[in-house]
Amino acid sequence: MKKKYLTFFALLLSASIALSTHSTLALDSVAQPNSETPATSTTEPTEPSVTPIPPVDNSTLNLSLEEALKSMETGNSALKLMDSKLLILDKQNQQALARHEANTGVVDEDSKKERDLNYKRSQWTLDNAKHDRETQLKALKVQITNEYERILTLQQQADNFKTQLANLDTVISQVNLQIELGLKVPSELYSYTAQKSRLEAAQKAIINSSNSSMITLKQDLGVDINREVILTSKLIQYTKFDDSDLDNKIGKAIENNFEIPKTKQDIDISKIEYDIDFYYSDLMVADQVQIGIEDKKATLANLPVKLEVDFRTAYNTLKTLENTVEADKLTVEADQINIDVMQKNIEVGKSSSLEMIVLQNTLLNDQYTLQQDINAYMTAAANFQNSLDN
Repeated sequence: MKKKYLTFFALLLSASIALSTHSTLALDSVAQPNSETPATSTTEPTEPSVTPIPPVDNSTLNLSLEEALKSMETGNSALKLMDSKLLILDKQNQQALARHEANTGVVDEDSKKERDLNYKRSQWTLDNAKHDRETQLKALKVQITNEYERILTLQQQADNFKTQLANLDTVISQVNLQIELGLKVPSELYSYTAQKSRLEAAQKAIINSSNSSMITLKQDLGVDINREVILTSKLIQYTKFDDSDLDNKIGKAIENNFEIPKTKQDIDISKIEYDIDFYYSDLMVADQVQIGIEDKKATLANLPVKLEVDFRTAYNTLKTLENTVEADKLTVEADQINIDVMQKNIEVGKSSSLEMIVLQNTLLNDQYTLQQDINAYMTAAANFQNSLDN
């Protein structure tokens, strides 16, 4: 009996070993593919999507002032940010309005505000942001115009320095000739070479200022700062601000100023908020709201006076700039008269052409000063008109 069990156990063990060996070989044949036949994957790797980068425009941009203003409306980063903000505020307003129109039941202070207050406040905030966007657009137009005119003025002055350097080279050549003839001593040349060095330094400074201003203009327009831009418009002409019937214009500007209805609406909305806080015994918050209401009432009461002071101050500043421009014009006229007189003296042999060069340089510098002051005046006039239209 014992022998039979041993025989049976031996047969069972042999069968188990054979079965185990066969399974292992089968698994190996699956896990290790034939080296001559490459394994294939059931899933293909997904390539990440890449947003194509638009090609850089390296062409020269000929830009008029009108084109610059149009480009600013679409490319200015501050306006883009404001437009994004408006989208968010509009979405918030639509959500608040939807909760108000749902007319759900009121269970506490928060649900009361959600139904009767928040949509008014979100609409007020949206309306103010829209107005701020319009105001910002007007201010940017003035700013871009000023930047554009500043670059043109700087470029003009760089050309003036080029002319002055050419005039000075003429003087130096004539002095060198006189030195060779023994009519002058070499030391007399030192002052002219020093003057030339100062002019060259001033010319480089003006060119650097022009380049910096051009970078600022490109940034404000959303133009690649590495792209070459050529300004094609002419310098702005001096035009006096029309201050006829100024008192009536200021009176209408105060009456129609946006800040007045804005503050009135703010007070009305704050009163609703106070009533809700007070009804639900949120007295600490109600007290703060009430203090805010009184401050807003005081601001509203003082607003017409403040606006008139601001208008009068801005107008006085404008008149000061106007007087400066008129004085500059007289200076340039005097320079031209001196040049005309010198030309007659040169024709009759009373003066030399070297003396004319000095007068011409003076005229160029005074013309530059005049144009700078015209730019400042025209910018102030545009800002003043914007404030009257606000």
